Amino acid sequence: MAWLIKYRRGLAGTLLLALVVSQIPARTLQGLLPDNVSLSGLSGTIWSGQAVRAWTMIDERPLMLGAVQWRIKPWRLGWSTPLTVTSEWGDQILRGRIGLGLTGQWVLRDISLNVDTQILRAFFPLYLGGTLSGRFDRIEIEDDNLVQARGMVSLRDGIWTASGGSIPLGNYRIDVMGDRASSNGVQAVVHTDNGALLLAGEANLVARAYEVSLRASGPMAKDERFRRAVSLFAAPTPEGFDILVQGQL
Repeated sequence: MAWLIKYRRGLAGTLLLALVVSQIPARTLQGLLPDNVSLSGLSGTIWSGQAVRAWTMIDERPLMLGAVQWRIKPWRLGWSTPLTVTSEWGDQILRGRIGLGLTGQWVLRDISLNVDTQILRAFFPLYLGGTLSGRFDRIEIEDDNLVQARGMVSLRDGIWTASGGSIPLGNYRIDVMGDRASSNGVQAVVHTDNGALLLAGEANLVARAYEVSLRASGPMAKDERFRRAVSLFAAPTPEGFDILVQGQL
């Protein structure tokens, strides 16, 4: 116990500092966040708190995140994923753990999400309806590049929202796996669970180069109204149509 008596002042100072830091109010977070992220109705501390409402700006358009709760585990700082976040806005739900890797990359673990495709439509010209849900064991991002991903995304009750009326498509599953160090990069394989439009194929992302290759068949793939709607990026085949898209992010 001699060392405890010798260093008691240092230990007391450390404990006092830890106590002070643990009580820093959550409202101080607003000054630490990027300019495009806003929080309101903050309560709790920076280590464990919540915001009644949160949103972020993407291309000068607001994306609502809803009520947000977070918890930081200090003993995980500097390694692993110390930050646990939950966001809820109606049926839109996002949960996961976030941290920084040893080389400075963002690491996301145990990610689960549930969103309506209408949210995506605000940022991308997609005439697609339905519910997107997904679960990822791990996602790594470095310098705005997707480094690694392992998980699954599904589209339920997919519809094509045409001006003349919505067209039911089906239910689909996308298995995501791989990393940019492999020859195939990050790969996403598309499966059709059921529906009038049968899709099969894959997408690959190697560094910033992407390629999407899909084969469409089934009754809806031969529907003339639907074929005209996708004619800008689809090539007709006897079974339906093929989609091949390549580019750089």
